[in-house]
Amino acid sequence: MCSATQKNGPTADHTKFKAGSELRERVLLVADRLFAEGGYQNVSMRRIACEIGCSQMAMYRHFPDKDALMQQLCVDLYERFTLKLHKQFDLLESPRERLRQAMRQFVALSVKNPHHYRLAFLDPAANAQGRELRARVATPALTYFRKNLRQALPSDTPEHVVEERLHQLIACQHGMSVLLITYPHVYRITKEAALRELEGLLLIRQLNTVRVPHPFPRLLRKWVGIRCHCFLAGSIDLLLETR
Repeated sequence: MCSATQKNGPTADHTKFKAGSELRERVLLVADRLFAEGGYQNVSMRRIACEIGCSQMAMYRHFPDKDALMQQLCVDLYERFTLKLHKQFDLLESPRERLRQAMRQFVALSVKNPHHYRLAFLDPAANAQGRELRARVATPALTYFRKNLRQALPSDTPEHVVEERLHQLIACQHGMSVLLITYPHVYRITKEAALRELEGLLLIRQLNTVRVPHPFPRLLRKWVGIRCHCFLAGSIDLLLETR
């Protein structure tokens, strides 16, 4: 049975509608709001059905289970993110500036949507479905970062160096995102300060160096406290993603 609150939620609408794409969009809208408000446990197929006024069986025609629905929310969010990058920054002449802006946008999006970020990037990918989600979420953004990093580096930079720098960039972004979501008060850090730290960690102003010594020892000596935590947290996340 639906409670009174569920029947009359913020998006409750019991007017008749077609059971095709319109129903699918309503399901996604309500699920996204519930997910953003309270995380994975706050979402149930029954609660969504009550709020929009349909049967659970009608929803299952579009999403076979709750996990499939949650994964689609994450895919949609990060697809919109990549489209936004292209729309806002493709006309910027400097690939370094495109890269810098994309980094800032990624961290800002992750902090604004912590439940989506956790499900998409931090929860262990225990099965093929989880690994597929990670690939669908990450691939478009990775392609964007790789392309602009390749253009920012000298044209004769070996591909393995490009990939090495890309891994460093992604590790730092994940580390800073985790830091801002989980530990901001412990380290007394604001989002803007964190973004400045991220740019410093990535040595964006020195991207024109073709080959540098392996950065881990140097960064661990030069950047202490919050910077080390950020970099290491992101590196661990990357290692977990490859399991």
